[in-house]
Amino acid sequence: MSLTLTIRWHITKELIPFNTMRKAILSILLALSLSLFAATVTAPDWVDAAKREMMYPTNKYYSGFASSVVTPQQNKAEILDRVIQNARINAVTSIQTTVEKTVERYVQNRQEGGSTSTIDIMKSASTTHTSIKDIPGLKTEQWENPKTGELYAFAYIRIVDLSNRLMRRIVANIAKAEVEIQNLENMANRGDKVLAKNEMSKVQSLLDDIESDQKIMLSVDVSVTDEDISLTDALALKQRYQALVASLKNGIAICLICEAKLFETTYSQMANTIKGDLSSLGCCYVANPEQADWVITIFAKAREYNTAIYGAVTSYICYIDANVSVDKVATSQRIYEDTITQKGTHTHNYTEAARDGYKTLTQKLSNLIKQHIQ
Repeated sequence: MSLTLTIRWHITKELIPFNTMRKAILSILLALSLSLFAATVTAPDWVDAAKREMMYPTNKYYSGFASSVVTPQQNKAEILDRVIQNARINAVTSIQTTVEKTVERYVQNRQEGGSTSTIDIMKSASTTHTSIKDIPGLKTEQWENPKTGELYAFAYIRIVDLSNRLMRRIVANIAKAEVEIQNLENMANRGDKVLAKNEMSKVQSLLDDIESDQKIMLSVDVSVTDEDISLTDALALKQRYQALVASLKNGIAICLICEAKLFETTYSQMANTIKGDLSSLGCCYVANPEQADWVITIFAKAREYNTAIYGAVTSYICYIDANVSVDKVATSQRIYEDTITQKGTHTHNYTEAARDGYKTLTQKLSNLIKQHIQ
């Protein structure tokens, strides 16, 4: 819609009346306002389905479209956000459909003569789900019809741009994964296996992201090569990670040397309880200190102290003295060394008082050992 307004001023010997000039100015302003309103009403081409398909053909673009009418009772900002998200989801869904079909084809046909490693990626158990955050460079546009109040949103990305962005992201994630794996290997070599196991999820997440991006690239762009998706580098990292997982599978190797005396008898409950408490860390136990990641040495003995009488009740008091050391074998470091004394009381006799002291001391030592080997 366009409006052309031509105002011709006829200059005469008489001055133009003020009212006539004001009407002319108002007419000009009205014409400008109508022109701006007409431009606002004009919808983007992507609102029309036929134009959208012509401008964003499926062989060159992935796209998603959504719209909604806003009632007076509804929050326009919330509805607009929902429409935009729906458009993005529809665009992602179109990519997801392509990936699923390609994966299915790889699984069924096995791509005879193709790259075995590529087939493995497409058949892997790693999820093929692609969420909105997994599609870099997805653009969105929005428009509101000023006449009807209807909201429209359109999300789109060129296939070639998607492929290029994924290629760059794969390279970046491979670099990150390599650093993380090297850090884990260093931790394991230093004997910090618990810390390494706690950090492994970061690497797994990166490897899953890399594999997901590789699947998308193989699905949306038939021209990509193994080099484009950094296949060799990704597989090498995966093998390093699997070797690391295998090395940490048996957990931390601990040599526990524990000699606890309950006066003239051996108190084996201390060693058994500590082993049970450390099982939550996935520890295994070895007899040879040279085969261990950590050597825990505990020498403890009980001693009678005195009795205290409270009315008709006699309280027996003992003390447990323990020499404790924690050594990291990989670095030949003594991480901890101290003498700990724990009081124990009971109303029956000194033996039960000593057991009470051992019970408290054992829990303290379990917590102390966990703290240092983690």
